[in-house]
Amino acid sequence: MEDMSVNVSVGNTTGELFDIMERNMTIGTNPPFPDEVTWGFWIKFVLTPVIVCTGIIGNTLSLIVMKSKALRHKSYSQYLSALAMFDTLTLILRQIRTVDDYFLNQMNQNMVFKGFNDFGCKLFNFIEHVSYLMSSWLIVLMAIERLVAVWMPFKKFRIRRRAGATAAIIILLVAICASQSFRLVMTVHLGDDCGADDTFIQLFVDLTIYFYNMTLTFLLPVGIVLGCNSMVLYQIFKIRKELIQENTRNRTTRAVKKTHRTTCMLLIVSFTFLGALLPLLTMTLVFDFYMKVNGPEAIFLYRKIAPYIDLLVLLSLVNYAVNFFIYIVSGKSFRFELRKVFYRQKVQVTRSFTARSTKEFIYRF
Repeated sequence: MEDMSVNVSVGNTTGELFDIMERNMTIGTNPPFPDEVTWGFWIKFVLTPVIVCTGIIGNTLSLIVMKSKALRHKSYSQYLSALAMFDTLTLILRQIRTVDDYFLNQMNQNMVFKGFNDFGCKLFNFIEHVSYLMSSWLIVLMAIERLVAVWMPFKKFRIRRRAGATAAIIILLVAICASQSFRLVMTVHLGDDCGADDTFIQLFVDLTIYFYNMTLTFLLPVGIVLGCNSMVLYQIFKIRKELIQENTRNRTTRAVKKTHRTTCMLLIVSFTFLGALLPLLTMTLVFDFYMKVNGPEAIFLYRKIAPYIDLLVLLSLVNYAVNFFIYIVSGKSFRFELRKVFYRQKVQVTRSFTARSTKEFIYRF
């Protein structure tokens, strides 16, 4: 396997392990395996810009609403605002990768990274992976915050305050940047592409597969989110049962129900994250095990499942674009504030048009 681990290029995160595997398995083959363009690739190529544009517009509107006067003081608004920003950055970076994949498949060269130098490769790769991890771990922070909110609703923990939420996001960003700092050292410009330096090749592969993909992207966030969400759902059903039995209508009951509505919205966001990313991450780990058992022969299986991998990559992209629509469907306060935003814009446009018409009328007479 050592001979096959030369010149590993840097792929796009959620499908990165498959990219590394494919390059590793084809290096040294004579003749090399042809780079086939599958139906899955074309579906991904056509639909990615649609998802990216929809997601950027939705995330921008989400950020505007979350920063409105009525919601900006909420702790969950800080998490959702940060999530909208990193999701938008992730969508832009994924579109860049899709364009690069197109040139690689059609012209057999990486046009996007052709003009990069070592610093450009290091910076792009670092920002790309930090952005992906922040989008995932912000979901973890929200899951923990909701766990505290549901199990101890009347205690004001720092994580449930605006300042505490901001501090938690900053600490998370610093920790993730530190975890990906190895990319600033090991990533270099290799011909027309960005990749790992030969000196660090094996360490880079191990860090990418086991530390980044398996631990930081899969085991830890998925495990924490599933655990927190399970405990939250248990507590919600328990409290609802007690409220039905008591049939109370006091202020405390209304406050608890309001908290539960917010919790349900955030739970949908969390489970969407799991549903969109889990299939690709699971296939990644299963195929990694298959490749270790079968060695270079795994390339034949990879070629067969390649279109389905492209579809799963596309599904994972939906996770970064769908949150706005989740907020609309499940968030009453969000819908109200969104209507206010559009109403305010309509009023401003009307006033501007009226003022301009009045000035023209006065000028004429």
